[in-house]
Amino acid sequence: MVLRQMEIVTDVDKLHVDIQATCMKYKTIKEWAYINHDKDDTRPHYHIYLNFGTSSCDTAMVAKWFEIEENFIEKVKGRKADILLYLTHGNDSQQNKHQYSPDEVIANFDFKMEIESAKILGDFEKYSYAQQLKYVNSLPLSEKAQMYTKLKKLWELHCQCLTLKTDRKLQVVFICGKGGTGKTYYAKKLLSGQNYDFCVSSSSNDPFQDYMGQKAIILDDLRDDVFDLDDLLKILDNDTLSSVRSRFANKVFNGEMIAITSPVPLVYWYKSGTVVRNGVARERHIEFDTLDQLYRRISCYVVVTEKEVVVYNEGVDKYGKPKGDGEVYENEVYGLKGAQREKFDFKAAFDKICKRKETPKQIVLSDLVETNDNLPF
Repeated sequence: MVLRQMEIVTDVDKLHVDIQATCMKYKTIKEWAYINHDKDDTRPHYHIYLNFGTSSCDTAMVAKWFEIEENFIEKVKGRKADILLYLTHGNDSQQNKHQYSPDEVIANFDFKMEIESAKILGDFEKYSYAQQLKYVNSLPLSEKAQMYTKLKKLWELHCQCLTLKTDRKLQVVFICGKGGTGKTYYAKKLLSGQNYDFCVSSSSNDPFQDYMGQKAIILDDLRDDVFDLDDLLKILDNDTLSSVRSRFANKVFNGEMIAITSPVPLVYWYKSGTVVRNGVARERHIEFDTLDQLYRRISCYVVVTEKEVVVYNEGVDKYGKPKGDGEVYENEVYGLKGAQREKFDFKAAFDKICKRKETPKQIVLSDLVETNDNLPF
């Protein structure tokens, strides 16, 4: 039987070769790991994992290397991650067995990192859908499609279960300022400083289109005509999770922080007047107490000017204006703008791909008329 990866299971007293020396002797073996299961209810035995990379190897040849019968060699069932977890009884189905420490496994690769990565799938408390998607994309090509399907189903189930939650902890930061002052810059820096994985809203038409379960989101350059006030109140509600309208499928925001950036101060949002949405103009009338619900959801209000960043940690009052005395910080974006950035030489780039058109020579009148320098006048 020719395999790319295989497992050897044999009693300790029936293996007479040095496992590590044998694995290192044959360069065909790209990755190897083994452990002595001596605390099970059976006789002490070895589990040896062998991986041949992009190549394959005959089980009969491996049996000769380890001086064992070929029937001690098994085909690995499932993913590489499953067999690695099995070495320590780390799979869900093995929780009733003795749990071996990863330190007991001898391997020629970072075994601890491998099994920690293997536990990512389905753990939406620690990892967002986006992070797990990156993990699935790092798997061997033969595993990707199956794991992607599994992840997608787990994510859909998780989103449905989220809607049953009755409370959550959500912080909402409203960052206001003129274009180019650094609103998005500071929103990103704030979320990165809290070690949140986050996404930036894709467009004003469908802000949650690219949301994939990250712990935070930046609703970038948002205006009050993007969401109806009732919908925005549900999104920012700190008590109950609810789905958010999205073009292809409704999303459930399960994050801990929302950063809203806007050139329009909050005090001007949702005032009575005409609003245009999808090319249709209509009159809207907002009750004062409804606006007060919006204002109470703002945890922090930030004003960004060209040279300063003012942070109002108490949010806004019942009129939508910042409360308390703001803490003033220097706007480092102002200094970044003054720094000279290396400019890309587009002319040099086009010189490589195009032939310059010759500029016609400018004709001078003296070139057309014969003159005599010896004339007396």
